[in-house]
Amino acid sequence: MQDYITEDTLKKLNISLKDQDVESLLAHLNEELEERVGAEITDTLDDTQLQALVQLQEKASEAEVGEWLKTNVPDFEQIISDETDILLGELAENVDGINSVA
Repeated sequence: MQDYITEDTLKKLNISLKDQDVESLLAHLNEELEERVGAEITDTLDDTQLQALVQLQEKASEAEVGEWLKTNVPDFEQIISDETDILLGELAENVDGINSVA
């Protein structure tokens, strides 16, 4: 999955990036987003689709898995958008606490 949360995203939320390991923070946020999207996707799949996805993930490229998801999860892009918005909302709510650490 591509990185949906970038340094520019954090700047738009007025998150101070000085004295922070920006790369680690972005990696953490995008991993969290990927986990949340994965959980939402698995909730939409039936057992057969879930098994097919697991098998595909074991042997296919990331691009092939992405194409399978776009084909088999009609709301794939919406799920990503919704989960991104939720995570960014949580960040925005905690911007003062995040900035106090910086």
